[in-house]
Amino acid sequence: MTCIFGIDIVKGSVHGKERPKYALFISSEGKEKVVSRAKLFRLIRQYRPSIVSVDNITELFSSKEDLIKFLKEIPPSTKLVQVAGKHSLPYLAKRYGLRMDIRNPMDEAKACAMLAGFGVGEEVSVFIDKTLIIVSRNRSLGKGGWRQNKYRRRIHDEVRRVYNEIKSKLDECNLEYVEDARKGYGGISKGVILVNASKSEVPINSFKTRDVQVRVEAVEKEKIEFIPLSQQKMHTIVGIDPGTTTAVAVLDLSGNLLGISSRKEWSHSDVIDYVLSFGKPVVVATDKSNPPEFVSKLKASFNAVLYTPKEDMSVEKKKNLASKYRTANDHERDALAAAIEAFNSYKSKFLNIEKRIPAGVDVDAIKAGIIKGLTLRELLVKKKEEKPKEKKAVEKKEDVDRQAIIKELQEENKVLRAEIERLKEEVERLRGRIVSISREEHERIRKDNYIRSLEAEIAELRAKLKEKDAIIEELKERIEQLKTMRILEFSGWKGVKVLEKFTREEIERLEREVGIESGDIIYIHNPGGGGKAQAEYLCSKGVKAVIASSVSHTAMAVFEEMDVPVIGVEEVEIRVADGIAVINVRSFEEVYGKKVEEMRKRKIEKLEQLIFEYKQKRLF
Repeated sequence: MTCIFGIDIVKGSVHGKERPKYALFISSEGKEKVVSRAKLFRLIRQYRPSIVSVDNITELFSSKEDLIKFLKEIPPSTKLVQVAGKHSLPYLAKRYGLRMDIRNPMDEAKACAMLAGFGVGEEVSVFIDKTLIIVSRNRSLGKGGWRQNKYRRRIHDEVRRVYNEIKSKLDECNLEYVEDARKGYGGISKGVILVNASKSEVPINSFKTRDVQVRVEAVEKEKIEFIPLSQQKMHTIVGIDPGTTTAVAVLDLSGNLLGISSRKEWSHSDVIDYVLSFGKPVVVATDKSNPPEFVSKLKASFNAVLYTPKEDMSVEKKKNLASKYRTANDHERDALAAAIEAFNSYKSKFLNIEKRIPAGVDVDAIKAGIIKGLTLRELLVKKKEEKPKEKKAVEKKEDVDRQAIIKELQEENKVLRAEIERLKEEVERLRGRIVSISREEHERIRKDNYIRSLEAEIAELRAKLKEKDAIIEELKERIEQLKTMRILEFSGWKGVKVLEKFTREEIERLEREVGIESGDIIYIHNPGGGGKAQAEYLCSKGVKAVIASSVSHTAMAVFEEMDVPVIGVEEVEIRVADGIAVINVRSFEEVYGKKVEEMRKRKIEKLEQLIFEYKQKRLF
């Protein structure tokens, strides 16, 4: 038998100083109790009723926060129902043939339970079908330092590991989600996942470890919604965005969002089932002026009115329409924007209708009729002709052998007590096992973390060692080169500095690695491409001479002007190997002297020519 709790306040108030007492009726057992607020909540968690019914939720909760906290703690299958919405409890009790003394709180509690069982009332809804998972550090990182960086890297790596495991679990369950991860040193510092499913469908619970905390929360609606329990389907406006990923948004005729969802390869029949779970659609809307075939088929399936905009809705307009709501992707945004736009096109009509409809008439039914093309007069006349159907409660009395029931209950009680004792022993055994496992797990985690830390440190030291080995090898080669040059110098040979190419980059490399000093002899292996700038730079360093097969005219002019002789490779005795060059000092000095003398003579001749030309000008 379905268990339903009926509740009414006996005395006190959640808003006052005196703590409230409640009359509680448990339908499955026919029990009546007067309990405190704390005990009432304990019984709800114990019995896990399908419905907790109350005259008005303000009797139980002092604020929205109090209500949300309660709904987070009760079983997901338990609904909180407010029985008296538009109509008072005495009116509803009379309508359904229930006897009730309005001065007796227990009668009112019993009436609430029975009315909820008849499908009367509204479910209190504060969550949408989305779940927020937040993965973050469980510790403060403290101040900086080289050890702190190592600690920070370990923590962020652990956050990343847990975050990826949660995503893998969601992928295994084929749950759609969007994510946002904030990078941290060595991993991530915080990750947020918005899952496109209710909390009861998500296989993850909140937990904490030494380094990481995971918080799983249902996403709250902007305001509290009251969803009727009545089997009579409410009328809805449905926005559709078809494609590989199909999105559906459902509004009621007051413009409230009832549900929004998107799925890949969503079949026509499954979309119909999803839409009908909220009510009967009277409008099917799209954001395209030329409706897709999928939308037209849905419109025909529901026998609904098709809404299309005059022109395709722009992305900017869709963003503005859906900005007040949280959507998982662009498809959901487009479907929601289409539904809102359709509602807005009827909004002025709806407001006018609400002012003109007399009390006691179903406003949504009238709105649906107007959308279908009927006039308000026709609809009101039709309502008057309908005869209200009254449900009568039928009381059945059965003769029961009280003694047999009492004996049966006593036997059952004896068996249950024995079972309780056995379960207590099992609980104690399991508690001891939990403590043992916790210690083993803690030790394992500590060892794993220490090993991970050592491995990271070893990798870092290996990288540094490899870098140092490379430097040592390079220095060894340089030492051998210097030794060779020193030996040659004693044998009448002299080392010269080698430029592989006549470029500024190569000159800077040579200066950085070996240095270019005044009096140096430079050998250019490949002089092609060198020009005025490179020649000027070498001359500015005070080089004594340049040895090359040839140089450009512009470079030669600079060397000539700066008294730096350019000696051909074939003119001197030079040996080159592995980036090292040496020349025979005697042969070099002979050629060098000749080159210097030649440059001196060319300068004298040039000067004499200038003087001659000057004199010629003076004569004429």
